[in-house]
Amino acid sequence: MSKHDEIIDYIYRLPEGAKISVRRVSAHLGVSDGTSYRAIKDAEKEGLVKTIERVGTIRVAPKEEYIEGKLSFEQVKRVIEGTVLAGSEGLDGEISRFIIGAMRTEALETYLEEGALLIVGNREDAQRKALENHSGILITGGFGADPKILERADAFSLPVLSTTSDTFTVASAIQRELYNRFMTTNVITAADLLVRQEEYVYDIKNDFGKDFYPADKVTIILEEGFYLGLIRSKDLMKLREDGPEGLVFDASARPQSTIQRLRQAMSWHHLNIIPIIDDEGRWLGVVDRRDVFKQRELQKPEGLSSAEPDLGRNVHIDGNRLHIKVMPFLTDEHGSMIQSEFIRLMERLIDAMLKERNIASYHIDTMNIMNMKLMQLNQELVIEGEVLDAGEQFLRMEVITRANGEIHMKAVLLIQHYKEK
Repeated sequence: MSKHDEIIDYIYRLPEGAKISVRRVSAHLGVSDGTSYRAIKDAEKEGLVKTIERVGTIRVAPKEEYIEGKLSFEQVKRVIEGTVLAGSEGLDGEISRFIIGAMRTEALETYLEEGALLIVGNREDAQRKALENHSGILITGGFGADPKILERADAFSLPVLSTTSDTFTVASAIQRELYNRFMTTNVITAADLLVRQEEYVYDIKNDFGKDFYPADKVTIILEEGFYLGLIRSKDLMKLREDGPEGLVFDASARPQSTIQRLRQAMSWHHLNIIPIIDDEGRWLGVVDRRDVFKQRELQKPEGLSSAEPDLGRNVHIDGNRLHIKVMPFLTDEHGSMIQSEFIRLMERLIDAMLKERNIASYHIDTMNIMNMKLMQLNQELVIEGEVLDAGEQFLRMEVITRANGEIHMKAVLLIQHYKEK
């Protein structure tokens, strides 16, 4: 084992929250500082350690990895409410790609591969070609399959599914499921950022009488591992004398809390750290302000879509004005614009206006809408925004919507915004 691997192995065996330094590793393993430094940096890339400002480098637990945009045959069966005709032993297999069999059989072979799923009707030639390429089959329209095809699918454990829905409906349902899974697994939450750092914690039962030196302006107060609240570190002496009543305040989050939720709480309470607790109130760790406010590149799902592209093609933003013609996909069955769709348009304009002010992270705190007239199909709308007042953390904005020069809607919004770190 090389010195580098020996250091990585040593770090791997350290408990979560243990402090790590180049000098300490070098002294413990008898290696040079340069070797220790490079190994610690590699460990950080692998997610074994994390460097926190004012604290140093500590051991962290690696987060669970997810496979994005993948479904198994069993999951597809559930989504389409289908039945299994053959190949049930292969239902747990992961689907590598989805292919709609709307082309000639000869052309299908270019796209078929092992682990793929062919969505097709009652075309036996296409079904046979899929099995020859070790692909599963989803038969739409409520059709069955030839017994020989089913026998071969069973022999190779290649699932053959059937559904009464048409191909378009099935493809749309699968796309929605893939999009939902992408959003679920790619939204960053507190669970992705938390570290277990004891320097911020004071347990009134286990730490009473011990020397304690606060690591931050606030200290997390526990009682035998259960969260009681936060206290200003300067009031710790009062806590020891009078107990936690009247001294602690609550500013915590759950592991599933999103970055925007963390930003809102940390800005409101002016926190550098926020405690993360489970549903029973046990303290799990902290999330640092630096990680919460770090600028991140937004991830977009490849090959997947929501209704957003349809909206984008019909919107034109010019400064503080948004122009759009009310299209059918924005209306209800009576031809009136759906309120939720209008709010999406308003949010687009707000986002563009705030970016002009170099504000990338924000939260709409309050929204008051007054509808004067219904907005209807084929109307040309002009949505105009104006910032009425801007402060360090909040700004007030008015949005007015006109059609043919007449006011149809007014909205006043209070927006909390955050500075990126």
